[in-house]
Amino acid sequence: MRGWARAVAVGGAGMLVAGGLAGCSSSSAGTEVPAGTSFDLAAHAAAIPVDAAQQARATAGSSAFAVTLLRALGAGGGDVTYSPQTLTDLLAMVLPGARGQTAAQVSAALGADGLTADQLAAALGADDTTAQADAKQGSITLRTSSDVWAANTLTPSQAYLSVIDGAFGAGMHRVDFAGDPESARNAVNEVVNHETDGYIPSLFGPGSITDQTRMVLTDALYLDAAWASPFDPNDTDLSGVFTRGDGSSEKTAMMSRSGTFGYASGSGWQLAQLPYQGGKLAMDVLLPASGTGALAALRGKLTGASLTSMLAALQPTSIALTMPRFTADSSLDSLEQVLKSLGITDLFDPGAADLSGLTADQEGLYVSAVAAKAHIAVGEKGTVAAAAAGMGINATSGRVTSAEFTVDHPFIYLIRDLTTGQILFMGQESSV
Repeated sequence: MRGWARAVAVGGAGMLVAGGLAGCSSSSAGTEVPAGTSFDLAAHAAAIPVDAAQQARATAGSSAFAVTLLRALGAGGGDVTYSPQTLTDLLAMVLPGARGQTAAQVSAALGADGLTADQLAAALGADDTTAQADAKQGSITLRTSSDVWAANTLTPSQAYLSVIDGAFGAGMHRVDFAGDPESARNAVNEVVNHETDGYIPSLFGPGSITDQTRMVLTDALYLDAAWASPFDPNDTDLSGVFTRGDGSSEKTAMMSRSGTFGYASGSGWQLAQLPYQGGKLAMDVLLPASGTGALAALRGKLTGASLTSMLAALQPTSIALTMPRFTADSSLDSLEQVLKSLGITDLFDPGAADLSGLTADQEGLYVSAVAAKAHIAVGEKGTVAAAAAGMGINATSGRVTSAEFTVDHPFIYLIRDLTTGQILFMGQESSV
């Protein structure tokens, strides 16, 4: 972070689609885009109708997926930060090109029951658009970008491209994966680096893109936000103590502020909400009870439904709030195993994947790799994201009018758009 003036959060995710076995194509891909030509997506973007109920269903599914990912990624006990938005958008980008069991598995993981692939993409794209509009009200910088990188010999489906442009405003780039995969990798990384303001310079590492790569999908998110009511640096205790997950302690800068915040508590947890400027985006901090194993216990009980219930229990409360400055970087270079554990298996299997809706070509395609990186920095003037779990919730009988909220041990955080509930960033901090 460039000083502690503002909060900065960035996330990027990418998916590599490689050539697999011929004969995995099952249905017509629709009007194709001739190989070796450019395609003006904006001119062909499909208007996909999506109503409020469909958008709410998609958002609930993506929130549940975010919590499921936290349980999987946080099981090792270390620090974790990621952008659920970029990962759900990425899967929603490939879904309109998937068919059969491949599509069913991705749809189930995203909680998209009752929604077509096109409707899910449109609903999540609408969430992205809403978040950007809400950010502008608070003079917050929130940028999202989605891109398709196709081999110059590939014949992408025009129907597929128009759907993802209509949903996400995705642009398509032609690159020479077969002749110069390293230059193609550099081109992809350069765009992601630009979109994340230099915080993610290399989404894909050397050798990850090869002459077998046929398509790359990327999604990037950049957030630069200030608190609605900043912390006073003069109140920061530079010798504060934070107790790590293993029971050891470390000195760190602890910010302090008293004021009215959204607050809820239950058996073994407290939750506080810190709004950003404009009041439409906020960071939620979920604090388990102190003690070894408390974070793991809380995380293990979290579900999308329990998190929703916790957040719904927030009430304006006078709080003496203390929390650490923190910066976190995360590099998840091989998310395939995690996604397989969530039921998305065929997508990564050359013999089973059906991505015939991506292209008019007969070559079988499968996803060879999924990478995600994120950076977050939280300080006196701004911040980034938190999460929650399934247990008894006390919206408090006889409302709590004052409370202490001291974040001096491992915690979960998320950054959300309060209009839709979309989770932009999420993570856990076991050390600072």
